Amino acid sequence: MSKDTLIAVGAGVLSALAATAFISHTPGAMMLVYMADLPLFMAGLAFGPQSAALSGAVGFMIAGMLGGGLAAGIFGLMQALPVWLVVRQMVLKRTGASPNDVEWYPVGDMLCWLTMLVAGMLLVATMASLSGEHGGLSALISDNLDRILQTLAPEWDPAHRTQMVDVMVPMFPGAIGISWLVMTILNAAVAQNVLVKLKKAIRPTPAYVDLQLPQWMSWPLIAAAAIALLGPGEIEYTGRNLAMILSLPFFLLGLSVAHTWVRGRPGARMMLVAMYLVMVFSGWATLIVAAVGLVELWSGLRHRMAMPTDFNT
Repeated sequence: MSKDTLIAVGAGVLSALAATAFISHTPGAMMLVYMADLPLFMAGLAFGPQSAALSGAVGFMIAGMLGGGLAAGIFGLMQALPVWLVVRQMVLKRTGASPNDVEWYPVGDMLCWLTMLVAGMLLVATMASLSGEHGGLSALISDNLDRILQTLAPEWDPAHRTQMVDVMVPMFPGAIGISWLVMTILNAAVAQNVLVKLKKAIRPTPAYVDLQLPQWMSWPLIAAAAIALLGPGEIEYTGRNLAMILSLPFFLLGLSVAHTWVRGRPGARMMLVAMYLVMVFSGWATLIVAAVGLVELWSGLRHRMAMPTDFNT
């Protein structure tokens, strides 16, 4: 067995152990769950999609041994498949006019396809819930959240628990989808940066400040927003959460616009720190940044900005 194969197998084992850490109910286990993608990305971005597939398959089997069929299925859907797709696309390249001119697969395109994968999962969950006993995804989520809170905090007053569930349900699928996307992106970025420092990365680290999205990405967001505004009941609920998920690429694009705008300006770092602090405490600020990203896609704000002298932001 080659060294690359051994590393891929080990990555799969580590990923499965992290993904199923919540079974032990130990403090801090959820942090390991959030990092479950990291070993898979390390193997895949260093050795290619074959290693990503192998480590994902090993992780699938280990997760099944530790947590049963449900744990294996969740691992395959939430870890193994997305990581393999990302690795497969991110190592694609083509040569330009000269042999030294290499064009790698755009990060923005991969981000959009990953977002569409999550949106597709939400649509599948919505369709499946319509035929169930709850009659809709919102009722299904409400019932399960109530049971979870009752298990975690049995001393809570039922009225307080119901109030908490009512607050969480309206945007729960969107929040879960965004958090999963963010952690997947962070794990991929961390793995890439580590591998570059170790000189084991297949491709160079992309310039994230130059992020670009494909033009077609605006249409799913517009459609989801229209459904959220005009649709009744469960249709409106699905549209709202779809719009949340589909807005993430535009939020990241808006951040790249902000980084471009402050580049070379006095106090650029402090301006960025202030911007991020405002976004932490204000949901409206994140919406504005996403709107800036949408405008950037349509009109190219960054190309219209005067670029001052070089400044590392």
